[in-house]
Amino acid sequence: MAEPRKPTDGIHALVAAFTNRWDAETVDVFARSLQSHDHEETIATSAAFQVLDTKASGLLTHVSMMIAGLGICAPLLAQHWIEEAVIVGEIVVYLVIAVGCLRCLSVVRTLADINSSESPKMRLQRELIIKHQLYRLCNQATIYFTIVVFVSFPIMLMWP
Repeated sequence: MAEPRKPTDGIHALVAAFTNRWDAETVDVFARSLQSHDHEETIATSAAFQVLDTKASGLLTHVSMMIAGLGICAPLLAQHWIEEAVIVGEIVVYLVIAVGCLRCLSVVRTLADINSSESPKMRLQRELIIKHQLYRLCNQATIYFTIVVFVSFPIMLMWP
């Protein structure tokens, strides 16, 4: 006979970890907030979030490939500690850009937002503006930094 699962096993432990401080009232407020959020989100707003998510996903793919490429090229190009430091610095910059892309993809809805006096429509608008500007910044940084990496490779190959 199978023993019933305890909250400390498997997926039940994960659910318990995310909701361990939530009482029944908090769960109810969160559910109502989700309904209010979905009601306030228009088709245009939803489409704007979807477009930003798609663009951020594509940018994150490029950034991930650049990190992998730099990691593979490091032993081939780096013949001196300065070259190694340059490549590690390039990887660090791409990792920071990746964090920005992940923030663009994140769903930000906390209990503090639910209990705030700000309307759901204002929260959606603020979140859309934040994601749009962060994506714009990450995109520009990626373009310029990819040019820097492209120019640095021949320099490292010619380095004595």
